[in-house]
Parts: sequence; C-alpha cells; structure tokens
Amino acid sequence: MLRLLDISKTYSLKAVLRGVYLELKDGEAFVLFGPNGAGKSTLLKIAAGLMSPNTGRVELTTDSHSHSSIFYIGHKNGLYNELTVLENIRFFQDITGSRNSNTILREILMEFGLWQRRNDPVKQLSQGMKRRLSLMKGFISGADLLLLDEPFSGLDIRWKEIILERLRGLKKQGVSLLMVTHLIKEGLSIADRIGLLENGILRLQCKTEEITEEEIKEILRGGVCR
Repeated sequence: MLRLLDISKTYSLKAVLRGVYLELKDGEAFVLFGPNGAGKSTLLKIAAGLMSPNTGRVELTTDSHSHSSIFYIGHKNGLYNELTVLENIRFFQDITGSRNSNTILREILMEFGLWQRRNDPVKQLSQGMKRRLSLMKGFISGADLLLLDEPFSGLDIRWKEIILERLRGLKKQGVSLLMVTHLIKEGLSIADRIGLLENGILRLQCKTEEITEEEIKEILRGGVCR
C-alpha cells in the first residue's frame, strides 16, 4: 500500500527526518508515537504528497493509483467556516468524486451528532464538532489510505471510542491507516504495528504485542529504545 524509502527532510539546515523507512500493508494500521518536534507531522505530510522530501521516495499502490485514494487530516480541520455542515460535505464530494446517498449521509451525521446542526455554518460549531465533521469526511471518502495526525484532538472519551470503532470497521474492509497520536492507549488499541520517532529517526518499529503501554511511556520519558 505505502512505502517510505530513506526519507529525509531538512528545514533551514536543521534535519527534521533522517533516513526513515516505513512500509504499510493493505488493511494495516501503523501508529507513530514520539515527542513534540520529532518529525511525525512532517512524515505524514510527505506520505500524503503535500511535501517533498530532500532525499528518498514515496511509493504508493492503491486500487485507483491516484492521490484521490488518500485521505489526510492534519492539525487543522480543513473546513470552510462560512459554509454549512452539509455544504462542506457536498463540496468535499464534488472535489473528490466521492458519492454517498442521502440516507447514508443522514445516518452518519446522526451517528456523529451533527444531524441537527447540518444547516448551521461550521463557524458556529464547537472544536469537537469540527473535528468530528473533518474525520467524517474521511469515513465517507472511499479512500484506501487514511493519514491521520492527532485525530482525537478535542474529542471526549465517548467520541474517541466511536472514532476507533469506525477505524476498526474500515480496517476490516482493507483500508490502511497511518496515524500520529500522543494517546498511547488509543493508539495501541487500533495499531497492528507501532513506531517511535525521535529526532527525525524511526528508532523502533514493532508489533503491538511486542511492547506495552508502560514501555512506550518509559521510552518517551527518556528511556532507551530496545
């Protein structure tokens, strides 16, 4: 599905990523942990094709062989504040070519607590609602690969669980997931494999059953990667 081969990135002579290799298979979830400034968001943008590496290359294989098969969400929600909830969805469908019936849209808007707000401008929504709407676009996009940067930002426990269940359902359908999060418990609950990025170096990759939540916390507190 996705291969990142010897990815390096430098900003103003500062190395942000240093020779990162990462491979993601169909239907696999890979979760990246690491301290602030480790290069996680930069790596995700490079994988999404939003940024070019200084060295290395990105290989992508999907059913459609195009970047339209990728859904990316960064720290910003990518919404248009002056448009209503429904207008944001319709515009997203127009530019991506994705189509969902009115019944499906109604069901998912109700599931995400946005049906009653469907005709309200996005600027009137809370930050949590905006995040849910942004994630919802990914769930209806039909993308083969989801690239999610801190997807649980602004969400309470209930909505985190709903998002996780949605992601598990997509995995069963063969959708791949590359996710960045500071929430270790939530990350481990969805991941097949995890990686620890530090100072631009992917110092550890392993299956989730090979590491515990406490071991990850210890490493992030300054322990030594195994």
